Amino acid sequence: MTQVTVRRIDERWVLKAKALAAKKGVSMNTVLVEALGKGLGLDQARRTNGLEKYAGDSPGDFGPEWEESMEVFNTIDPGLWK
Repeated sequence: MTQVTVRRIDERWVLKAKALAAKKGVSMNTVLVEALGKGLGLDQARRTNGLEKYAGDSPGDFGPEWEESMEVFNTIDPGLWK
């Protein structure tokens, strides 16, 4: 990565970038980098750590083997609740 300085920016752009950054809860730099990438047609795919393939939110997402191995967690030991 490198740093650049951009001069003679329209004040409306700065105000819009600040407002968008505040709305999104990110830095103005983040907003500007994303906008520049999109404007140049070089916006990269979202960065990922590769773990999204393991994130499921409903039964059956990982297949029957997974569901079978997780069945032990659906059993309540009455002795623990005395």
